[in-house]
Amino acid sequence: MRTPGSRLRDAVLGAPQETERLRRLSLPRRQAMPVFGADGVSSLAYSPDEVVMVLALAGTAALSLAPWVGLLIAVTLLLVVGTYRYNLREVARSGGDFQVVSDRLGPRAGTAAGVSLLFDFVLTAAVSAAAASSYLVTLLPALVGHRVEVCLVIIAVLTAVHLRGIGLIGLLNPVPAYLFVLLVAVLVVVGLAQDAAGTLGRAASADYGIQPGRQVESVVTGAGLALLVLRAFSSGAVGLTGVESVSNSARFFRRPRARGASQTLLAMGLVSAVFLVAVLHLVRATGAVVVMDPRQLVIDGAAAPADLHQMPLLAQVSRAVFGDGLLGALVPIATVLVLLVAPAAAYSGFPVLASAMARRGYLPVHLNARLNRAVYANAVLLLGAAACAVVLAFGAQVNDLIQLYVLGVLFSMSLTQAAVIRTRHRSIRLVLDRLPRKRLIRDQLVTCVGFAATVLGLLIVLVTKLVQGAWVTVLVVVVGTWLCLRIKSHYERVDEELAVRENNPLKALPSRVHAMVVIPRLRLPALRALAYARASRPSSIEALVLNIDETRTHRIRALWDRYEVPVPLTILAAPFRDPVAPVVRHVRRFLKRSPRDVVVVYIPDYVVEHWWQALLHHRLSRRLVRALRREPGVITAVVPWRLGREDGQDVPDPTQTPRVVDGQAPGEPAASETTQTAEGQR
Repeated sequence: MRTPGSRLRDAVLGAPQETERLRRLSLPRRQAMPVFGADGVSSLAYSPDEVVMVLALAGTAALSLAPWVGLLIAVTLLLVVGTYRYNLREVARSGGDFQVVSDRLGPRAGTAAGVSLLFDFVLTAAVSAAAASSYLVTLLPALVGHRVEVCLVIIAVLTAVHLRGIGLIGLLNPVPAYLFVLLVAVLVVVGLAQDAAGTLGRAASADYGIQPGRQVESVVTGAGLALLVLRAFSSGAVGLTGVESVSNSARFFRRPRARGASQTLLAMGLVSAVFLVAVLHLVRATGAVVVMDPRQLVIDGAAAPADLHQMPLLAQVSRAVFGDGLLGALVPIATVLVLLVAPAAAYSGFPVLASAMARRGYLPVHLNARLNRAVYANAVLLLGAAACAVVLAFGAQVNDLIQLYVLGVLFSMSLTQAAVIRTRHRSIRLVLDRLPRKRLIRDQLVTCVGFAATVLGLLIVLVTKLVQGAWVTVLVVVVGTWLCLRIKSHYERVDEELAVRENNPLKALPSRVHAMVVIPRLRLPALRALAYARASRPSSIEALVLNIDETRTHRIRALWDRYEVPVPLTILAAPFRDPVAPVVRHVRRFLKRSPRDVVVVYIPDYVVEHWWQALLHHRLSRRLVRALRREPGVITAVVPWRLGREDGQDVPDPTQTPRVVDGQAPGEPAASETTQTAEGQR
């Protein structure tokens, strides 16, 4: 019978699915492309802002470099996309970047790549939510001053939606991504046409002045200019994060997976590169500007307030091209929608990657069941909670979060390409046929070019962003890798300790089994526990009574003598009214006298009908089980009494000798009702 809890779980997580059906779960290309390509395409919502913010540090004159920085980013993106497509077959075959790096470069490198990817999944959700909140504040000015709250609500909604899994996401997501691409394409075409005709409008911030930062003379000349351009490049290169999202989501594509992922990667790269350069050109043409610190702006001759909300560049360009009416608001609306879609790859990839790392022992085993609904939901909730923590720690400003973002992606991509290079190097040495060998050498050269590009980008980010916030990512990867390796070491020690060997101690049986029955009060649950203990035929048995209440103790002793129960009664002193410590001390004293014996402690317990009724009982059984589970040579057996569903007619008479039928005593507890604490299970 389905309970209200199971109905609620099915409503939130979806109805149970057969394991084989879940294994075959995949999306057709028309759905997978917008779902997993949205991460890269949506970076257009904030990457132009990041480029302009950095250049604005040098004043208005430096903003003319924005299209050229965009062109540099676009070329790098296309280069990485073009080379990374040659790795997708290897990545899809192995199951993901973490598996590829672990198998080819070793567990330490693989763990570092896995931790980096997990953190980037968290940042994807946080950055997308922060960018969406910025556009929402632009559309709804009443939300100004509540960016963090809006961002947290967005993450909560995204987490709730993604609890249903990739099937529902595939049905909901294609429309926003296609709509965003269509509207931005129209914006670019119309904007470029107006620019050519000389009718392009001016942005709302075109008349703002910019106070350049300190030492501007050294910034705009020589090495300072190069460093400024490199920093702008590293800030605007967030579109590279979409490459990793598609790569790690290849398993969700319908077969042939590598081809579908490759086509998605190519389409995403082309759209992102072309639109980025075009939008940055329109930004320069319309005079739109954003800065890191609003106080750097000069409005009507005065410095802007620190809490000024700056309209995102894409929204400014949209209003300059289409006006302030409905058409001008369509692009920001579509941008919000695509930013809500963008974390789909992160929410689907995080549980898969966490499960893969848990299967190899680098994360807790609680995450090792990707096909289990509850475990999938736990991983999704963990991602949502981590994204909220990042927003609370660093705020809802996209620029602050971007400093953490790109480094991890470039690091994991570099490791993946290094792993593929090593694999192909071995294959080239083994393959002697001319044509296959020639193809392998071609692919190897292409991958080497991509590896050089990602390593160069990684070095640029390290040099330009380490102080601005990238050090947090470095710290997370280093500490996270150390923790994962410690978890792996723990599991290896457990496996070593629990492995069955030739001199198996299980061959040596305990000399005796001693039963102890805890009697809190002489009622039906205690009588059942006593009867079950006797039915198990222990070598010796005793009943334990805690002397917390003298009157109750005397009553139990009188009833014991009256009914002539053939079990010795042991009264345990409890001067501090603690029912647990006296039992533990008594068990330890017995095992000290008889170290080769096994002690089975039978504990009566109530099973209530409703959850709130559990609050009305002491639940002594749970406290005793927790206290005894670490004692060697001790087994606890909880004997349940289901309140409201039992009449006591099946309780054996504890004064009678138990009768054994076919090797099992009547009323003997089922194995599922016995909790063994002598040995834990991994």
